[in-house]
Amino acid sequence: MQLNQTAKKEILIAGATGYIGRKLKLRLMEHNDLSLRLLVRDPARLSAAARQECSVVKGDTFDTGSLDNAVAGIDTAFYLIHSMGSGSDYARRDRISAENFRRACENAGVKKIVYLGGLGEKESASEHLLSRIETGEILSATQNDITHTLWLRAGVIIGAGSASFRIIRDLTRKLPVMITPKWVTTRTQPIAVDDVINYLEASIDLDLQENIKVDIGTSATDFRGLMYQAATSMGLKRRIIPLPFFSPHLSSYWL
Repeated sequence: MQLNQTAKKEILIAGATGYIGRKLKLRLMEHNDLSLRLLVRDPARLSAAARQECSVVKGDTFDTGSLDNAVAGIDTAFYLIHSMGSGSDYARRDRISAENFRRACENAGVKKIVYLGGLGEKESASEHLLSRIETGEILSATQNDITHTLWLRAGVIIGAGSASFRIIRDLTRKLPVMITPKWVTTRTQPIAVDDVINYLEASIDLDLQENIKVDIGTSATDFRGLMYQAATSMGLKRRIIPLPFFSPHLSSYWL
């Protein structure tokens, strides 16, 4: 008697050594119904378990040969990379990277691209956030009827290892009175890192018929509110005095 076996879904994570990529990789490695592939520049940065249990492609989104190998036969491709650490031309590199990735996915017939970007609008976005928005737009500009993009947009991600969370925690812990730059009044929608991973995990079973953009997070607050909440959770009393102007020079000293 022949057993009826269901084929495993083929999943690619581009950016598996980043903060979110590492956590998503660990979550998906728990699934016996998934076949996980990782596109990384340096496989040595992966754990021994990941190198043993996952298919690893050495390369990046600027190497079209390795990129084509990475997306071949993939059902869902997670795009969790950015070029912030590559120098002042990171925005240009982000555009090229996203275009290469989308084109490779379209050529390979990948059904779904999942991208995690930031919350914000172009008119008021910082240079960094503007690059993240442009990346989402590029990935969502698919040209065929097979490949569709799920663009998840998150604000401040709360969790151990998050750069934003470390700044909020450390400032709150060290400074009883804070004279802060104006940006602490900027509104955001914080979200726990485990909830972000839950959204990414659930996206694998989502049947997309078109490109979709979804904002994720809790009720809106500002960075000042987050610091007050952090102080409460640590049993501390803090006073925050925002200045009525924006000063990058002050921000650099403060941070």
